[in-house]
Amino acid sequence: TGYATGTAFAVTDDGVFATNYHVVDGAKEVMLFVGNSPGALAQILISDEHNDITLLRASGIKAHPLGIAPISIAEKGTEVMHLGYPLVQLQGQEQKASFGRINAMSGAEGDVRFFQLDAPVQPGNSGGPVLTKEGLVVGVVTATLSQLGTLRAAGVLPQNVNYAVKSDYLLALMSSAKLPVARMRAQRADFPAVIRGAEASVALVVAK
Repeated sequence: TGYATGTAFAVTDDGVFATNYHVVDGAKEVMLFVGNSPGALAQILISDEHNDITLLRASGIKAHPLGIAPISIAEKGTEVMHLGYPLVQLQGQEQKASFGRINAMSGAEGDVRFFQLDAPVQPGNSGGPVLTKEGLVVGVVTATLSQLGTLRAAGVLPQNVNYAVKSDYLLALMSSAKLPVARMRAQRADFPAVIRGAEASVALVVAK
């Protein structure tokens, strides 16, 4: 009661993190926690409310930025994963990894700003990076299809229908803020290697 949690990830090496706008919307105080380090107060640097992306700056946090690639490097069927902090009140504060594939290159009702993925998404995953096997960010976890809404509309429960904002909109927001983008890593890896390289760049967001 009185706070919400989400996920963010480093996009520069001087304390700028990306998350969803809805994670911090209306918050009077935002704290970021990376690993076991003490929390750091974060300020909103710039927001794109329409595309549900916000950049935060947290002084005192040093985290390696994740490489961000245009969504054009991925396609329907691409294997992806995301890192985040789902349901911390029930599942604890250990970072969780979820795995799946891109199911469609558009979101609900054909919205081209988003893509659909079947990696499980829970409350608290919002704002987390969607990563390829090369360790590149291609999206930001945003939403899951409402089970109650779908049940009322179609009489069925959706199964693993989740959405992420395409990385192109994050790149555009970083360009507007005149922020550098981390160099993309070209080497191929597997998901355990991606996790080892990315987990220290992903933060728990507590918005009050």
